[in-house]
Amino acid sequence: MIETPNALLYKPNIEEYNPSVIACFCISDDWNEQSLLKLKEKTDAYFLVGIQTPDSELVSFDIVEGIVECQSEDVSQVVKLLNISQRGLIGIDVNDIKNLFERSRSYKFIQIHITDEFETDMVKTTAHELVDQLPKGLNVEGLLVGMESSESLSINHTSYIIDFLEKSIVGDELYKYYCTSISDEANSFRLRMIYAEAH
Repeated sequence: MIETPNALLYKPNIEEYNPSVIACFCISDDWNEQSLLKLKEKTDAYFLVGIQTPDSELVSFDIVEGIVECQSEDVSQVVKLLNISQRGLIGIDVNDIKNLFERSRSYKFIQIHITDEFETDMVKTTAHELVDQLPKGLNVEGLLVGMESSESLSINHTSYIIDFLEKSIVGDELYKYYCTSISDEANSFRLRMIYAEAH
């Protein structure tokens, strides 16, 4: 039996709609309310997430659960983050992601990717560099962090990242989720994050 992906990216006017739990689409691809309704129905998706790049204007659709802002080259990385697995050291499910988007509809994406021999310093450096990308004094309402490594992360490495992020990120009522996954790239460590600013 083929497992349904948790997240897939779709283009408008496709002929075959492969099923997914979270149907992602680029706002710049000229979607409208009708085509998004069709997308949700044909993919049997639990909910829709729009990806906004700098070359697209924000368009509000009632049917869309959430929006993630990112650079054009990061679209596939957003989808990979949302395509969570319950098999890692830390597993979450799509209901956790839906809860995040119910807290806040709009998120921003950042990431750090290091390709080098895997060691503890690499994990620490990556965590610090990820936090450095956040605006100073930011009050965060919700976040999802994905830790992807070419080898299984130890509990110590995972704990360090979570502890460091939670000490560094300010949020009055912070909703936070973490997940881990294995990369098929050699000597690779990547942190991906979507975060919502509190209003």
